[in-house]
Amino acid sequence: MKDRTKKAEDLVVKVNELKEKLFAEKNKNSFTNSILEGGTLIIWAVNNEFELISFNQNYFNFFLQENPGIKVGYEERGVVKIANSDTFWKQKYKRALTGRSHNFEIMLKIEGEEQWKEVFLNPIYDTRGEITGVSGLAYDITEKMQSRIALMKSEEKFRNIFESFQDLYFRCDFNGKLTMLSPSVSDIMGYTEGELLGKHVTNFYLYNIQTKFLIRKLAQEKRVRNFEASVIHKSGKIIPCICNVRVIQDERGRLKHVEGVARDITELKQTNQELQRSKELAEKSLKIKERFLANMSHEIRTPLNGIIGMIHLLDETQLDPKQKKHIRTVKSSADILLNILNDLLDLSKIEAGKMELKHVPTSTEAIFEKLTLLYRQQANDNQINLNFVKGDNIPEYIEVDETKLIQVYSNLISNAVKFTQPGGMVTVSLEIYKRKKSGTILMEGYVKDSGIGISKADQRKLFSSFTQLDSSSKKSYKGTGLGLYISRKIVSLFNGKIGIKSTEGKGSKFWFTFETIEVEKPEEATRPATKISRLDHSPTVLVVDDNNVNLDLAYEILKNAGCRVTTASSGEKALVLCKELCYDLILMDIQMPDMDGIEATKQIRKQCKKQTPPIIAMTAYSMKGDEAKYLAIGMDDYIAKPINPTILIQKVNQWTSDAADETEVQKEKNDKHQTINQNTLDLLKQYAGEEAVQEALDEFNEECRMQIRDSAKMFESKNIKEVLDILHTLKGNAGTLGVEKMAFQAAKMEDELKEKNYSNFVGDLQFLKSLHDEFIKETKKVGPKTN
Repeated sequence: MKDRTKKAEDLVVKVNELKEKLFAEKNKNSFTNSILEGGTLIIWAVNNEFELISFNQNYFNFFLQENPGIKVGYEERGVVKIANSDTFWKQKYKRALTGRSHNFEIMLKIEGEEQWKEVFLNPIYDTRGEITGVSGLAYDITEKMQSRIALMKSEEKFRNIFESFQDLYFRCDFNGKLTMLSPSVSDIMGYTEGELLGKHVTNFYLYNIQTKFLIRKLAQEKRVRNFEASVIHKSGKIIPCICNVRVIQDERGRLKHVEGVARDITELKQTNQELQRSKELAEKSLKIKERFLANMSHEIRTPLNGIIGMIHLLDETQLDPKQKKHIRTVKSSADILLNILNDLLDLSKIEAGKMELKHVPTSTEAIFEKLTLLYRQQANDNQINLNFVKGDNIPEYIEVDETKLIQVYSNLISNAVKFTQPGGMVTVSLEIYKRKKSGTILMEGYVKDSGIGISKADQRKLFSSFTQLDSSSKKSYKGTGLGLYISRKIVSLFNGKIGIKSTEGKGSKFWFTFETIEVEKPEEATRPATKISRLDHSPTVLVVDDNNVNLDLAYEILKNAGCRVTTASSGEKALVLCKELCYDLILMDIQMPDMDGIEATKQIRKQCKKQTPPIIAMTAYSMKGDEAKYLAIGMDDYIAKPINPTILIQKVNQWTSDAADETEVQKEKNDKHQTINQNTLDLLKQYAGEEAVQEALDEFNEECRMQIRDSAKMFESKNIKEVLDILHTLKGNAGTLGVEKMAFQAAKMEDELKEKNYSNFVGDLQFLKSLHDEFIKETKKVGPKTN
């Protein structure tokens, strides 16, 4: 009984153990299934014949149910390519069946959307170690692959841009070692990237004071734009470049490296040089033209000088009222003729747009009075009735350049009188055309004649320079063809227009407009209290001029003023006279045969040395800017012809009288430029720092010393181009640092050499050296300032 009970109990235990084992196995399979079927993993297996032997639900969803025969995509260098499914998988399975596990990325289109999976294939081994199939596992990497492909496309785009970059891109660390270069380095510098990477950047560009200053600025401001530097080609050739460089920092502001771009501007430089040569040629042509016009000026002014001078002398004598009136008419005519001559002979400046207007309060009645004095007699001689019509409500006084306005009227009236037959009529008018709200008045002037008239075809030729409607050798009417052209230029400066209405055989009407404003009657000008009619200290004056009329005129003016006057008709005679007597003052004509006034002045200074009296340039060779030019070449002062007796006497008194205002004399003699302009230095220190400016001054000092020495050597060897380059550099450096006197002197020397005027170079260079010595003293005196 007991045995049977025990057996029953053992059977129950065995059944329970079996139940527990079966339950555990069931739970284990459930756990495995949950792993295989849960999540996003795709799991499958194939045998040696590539037949599917196991798979989870995800595999079924992706490869079987939704996308049977799906194409497989894969990425290659940022580009997605499509492969045939069967061929693609067979190649991958074959590799795994050789015992090599591998992984790869594929792209599947699920419901029209691209999904990327990373796949792992591994061989399946049996208990004997033989490969019986391949297991596969895949998981989603869509976001990762999209970012990767986008990055690769961006890098490819950057690479294409970088490789096609025509400028030179470079990057270097803070030790100057090159770490990156664009492929364009081979085109610009002749090197490959490999030849330069790791080398020091300073070995491949020209290092000078300018680049040193810019490097310091880069350190301070972290960026330098559009500065010019030169890189060195592999062949040794210098390549001029325009550069932009900056310092790169990380997100914490720490310095990482320096990068920059350099653009080859060789062709641009050559173009600029061509333009500069063209500019210099044009300027040379302009100077030749100016010289021609100035020579004409001299030839015309010389007799005019005598006329005006004698009028002054005649006006000082006892005359009856009728004679006084005639003298005033002649004097007014001469003055207007002189003013018109100034513009006629300054035609090059008119064409360059440099004519200047001097607006002053002007009586409209006085304009007609002067025009009447000028042309009444001429009209009477030609039996022409000349009428002047002043419109209603014309202001009594307007602000205008009276001389230029009279010049326009004069050109039109003279033409009208010239082309009108005896018995005809010329009418001159001035009227208000329009009053503007701003207070500006647009006025219209016209000159109407009953002359021969002008055809429509000829009217289109008017107002051009040197244009004459009758240019035949038998022409009946004389003229230069400049009058209407100059009138058009003047009227345009008045913000007006000029035109003509004409019918052949019935006369012409020339009209013009100009802007002005109404002004009050100006206060009567009073004679300056400083006017001097006689010099009580009787100075000795030497007058040098090759024209006898001018000599006689100056002699009479100065003698009547109490001077002891000696005259010389040439520079050579002046030298002889200066040996015999030390004069208080010399009045020197500039343009004379054999020895001109400039050379005579140099010889007198060389001969008399410290005893040289003041020498005043006195010339009819008068163009704008002459005063500064004559002072620069050693004259003490300047007076233009025709000579005004009052101005001449005042000049003599100023330079010879002990009672003369010493302050004014000193002001005349003082150089307008400073040795060092402290304002310029202060501005440089503000942007570059005091230490940088001081270092720049020191380097300028050393460079200047060498430049002066090299200029002398190059000039001796007749290498003028090198001298010009040195002077141009010196002028620029001095100007930048505010060393004004040296900059001005270098510019003057450069201009003279460009005009092939070599006679003054040695003396000018010595003067430049003295200015350099003055600069050294000034820098020691000023010294560096400390804050």
